[in-house]
Amino acid sequence: MRFLTSSQIRDFEGRVIASPEDSLRLIDNAAHACVRELSLFGAVCVFCGKGNNGADGYRTALLLAEAGKKVQAVSVYEPSTPECAALAADCRRAGIEIVPLEKLEKAPECEAALDAVLGIGARGEVTGAARKAVELINSMDAFVVSADIPSGLDADRGRPLGACVRADKTVTFTAPKTGMIANDSVEWCGEIVVRDAGVPVDWERVPPSQPMPITPALAADILPRRPRLSHKGTFGRLLLMAGSPGMMGAASMAARAALRGGCGLVTVACPRGTESFMNLMAPQAVALPTESFDAGDMRLARAVGSASAIVMGPGSGSSLGPEFIGETVRAARGPVILDADALNALSGKAEQLSGGNVVITPHPMEFSRLTGKSVEDIEADRLGAARDFAARCGVTVLLKGARTVIAEPGGETWVSLISTSALARGGSGDILSGLLGSLCAQGLSAPEAAALAVYLHGRSGVISGEKCGEYAVTADDIIYNLKYAFMEVEGYERTRKNMGRG
Repeated sequence: MRFLTSSQIRDFEGRVIASPEDSLRLIDNAAHACVRELSLFGAVCVFCGKGNNGADGYRTALLLAEAGKKVQAVSVYEPSTPECAALAADCRRAGIEIVPLEKLEKAPECEAALDAVLGIGARGEVTGAARKAVELINSMDAFVVSADIPSGLDADRGRPLGACVRADKTVTFTAPKTGMIANDSVEWCGEIVVRDAGVPVDWERVPPSQPMPITPALAADILPRRPRLSHKGTFGRLLLMAGSPGMMGAASMAARAALRGGCGLVTVACPRGTESFMNLMAPQAVALPTESFDAGDMRLARAVGSASAIVMGPGSGSSLGPEFIGETVRAARGPVILDADALNALSGKAEQLSGGNVVITPHPMEFSRLTGKSVEDIEADRLGAARDFAARCGVTVLLKGARTVIAEPGGETWVSLISTSALARGGSGDILSGLLGSLCAQGLSAPEAAALAVYLHGRSGVISGEKCGEYAVTADDIIYNLKYAFMEVEGYERTRKNMGRG
């Protein structure tokens, strides 16, 4: 699956729609997907446009009413397609109240609202009745679900067209839209779920330059299988070079996340005098005290030679020099993940990345120091910036943000659809680097491990927010709830096997 433009979606839909019955079948599939997200609510208001997005809304209203829900429909425009008109008539025959928008005196009282006003075809500034509907939906004290894309959001660029529905959840059909890649789209789309609407897509016709979304199915495909006949060495050895006086928390969080990630053996190379802290905070890990991070430390050199993967940088301060990082990259026998202070040490010295299997995990400011580009230029084209650097330096780039981007040297890219403020706190990045290192140590390729780590990290953040409230989440919660994220992915795979698709 890849992100698709609105024109690509219409092209694939056009290839499958040969009759009104075909169109109604797709509408019915879309409506069932919307019902799935609204089934927990007792009273729902459905805002319907004039085209087939509006038809999705009317069909959803019918299905909700049949399920015993209290339903009201609001017609923003008179239907302009046969399908929309027929389904609006079906709603009236079923006794569902349809109120024209211009006759609505106040916002409807309901638990949830479905936005089925504009869909992916919106062009130009949202005005008139559509703008009034958007503003009304945004004013409601209800859980808002958008059908396919929030009304007023440019499906291709991710920018609001003057006025835009601020959805709590977006049910997008067939594939996520390219506009959802933009960081700003997070504010409008909310949680994104991708549902099959019955449109077959010939993925070979989609250019590989369009990124892939990191979906539950992709995570389940990547998750490494754990053989029963195994021992701790089966699942890899991870070496962490992390920590400095006053910053040992970063080292401990990376180590604990690595242990949660399934790695068999975790060793933490840390400054001498801090090993007792590491033994206390991560007793399952081996603490390897060192006077300094340099190639002359023979115990450290042996640890580098035996490691399946290496993580450098969490909380290390200025103790990691660029030359030592480069030497480690070239001496390592597996992937080397560079995070935080290791990236800062390489500012303006990207040549040290050459000659190895490297993953970098910068946030935009760290990426700015590394590339020489401004944060504004990076944020304006996150995908392009990550792809260009990956190709130029031969590394896998994991550019963190509300829409985390992954780019590998061959040009393939992935984008995360998970965003939550629960992850916006100190320690979150250390957890991600430790988890990523753990997955690399278990034999995954760097891009695979990056995609799976981003998904698991994101889901743990969401689960933590649900359990604690997003205000109160700590890094400890994110580490703890990684187990539930893993269980979700394992459960998804078991379900697919039970359905005969495993």
